[in-house]
Amino acid sequence: MVDEKAPPAKQGLHGWRAAAAVFGCGSLAAFGVFGVLVGVASLFFNTVSSGIATEADSSAQGVVPEQTIKPRDSMPTGSLDLCGGTIPQVNDVSSTRTDNGGNYSDPGEGESPRTVTDECAWNVIPAGDRSSVWVLDFSYASFVADEEGNEASSQAGAYFDEGVSLIDDLTLDSRSEGSAGVADASHYVHGLTEEGTTVYAMVVRSGDTVYEMEFETDRDFSSGELVPVSLFEHECDALVEYIEVRLGILGPG
Repeated sequence: MVDEKAPPAKQGLHGWRAAAAVFGCGSLAAFGVFGVLVGVASLFFNTVSSGIATEADSSAQGVVPEQTIKPRDSMPTGSLDLCGGTIPQVNDVSSTRTDNGGNYSDPGEGESPRTVTDECAWNVIPAGDRSSVWVLDFSYASFVADEEGNEASSQAGAYFDEGVSLIDDLTLDSRSEGSAGVADASHYVHGLTEEGTTVYAMVVRSGDTVYEMEFETDRDFSSGELVPVSLFEHECDALVEYIEVRLGILGPG
């Protein structure tokens, strides 16, 4: 902003200055004290107002993200279709669905118990090796309500633990495993199969939804060489990003 130049000072006595000259130094002092009091009062109210506004802004900033990511307690029937509605939207993953698409199950809104499940298979062309075709097996279970219609968090926790146990039982050479560092809880396993392909399997819990993805390198042209974890993480991270957004909008508890 360009600074505005102050107008030149007028010569002589004008306005309150003239009045001060007429009424003398005592009146001038009185006006001065009054001006100081007005200034202090103005500073006080400005400070209080600023504090209130800042507190309100801070509260708003704290609430908005929570409302954005907080899952709904219920969701419309058929809305949580990760296989048919979410994975195809992930532009960073070059994938083609290979199953018949008939595994989606949802008892319906208001039903108890209500668990939404699906599983699907994909051919994926990895970003780091366009000459290969990987296989992706994806599945999930979203525990919306238990038999009494309440939250089914305990069921989701047990299902996650079961998924971790299953991938831990995979027989793999050059094995590595640990937390994938995503969502509420996650676990991955990576290594070579006896056939010479590389497997990267991951289980993720997000709220009361648990999803699993297992990548395996090209079965027709197995190299016997371990494909680095970083190549799988690129595909997984892209999928997880879209899935978490979807669950944040519609997922249960």
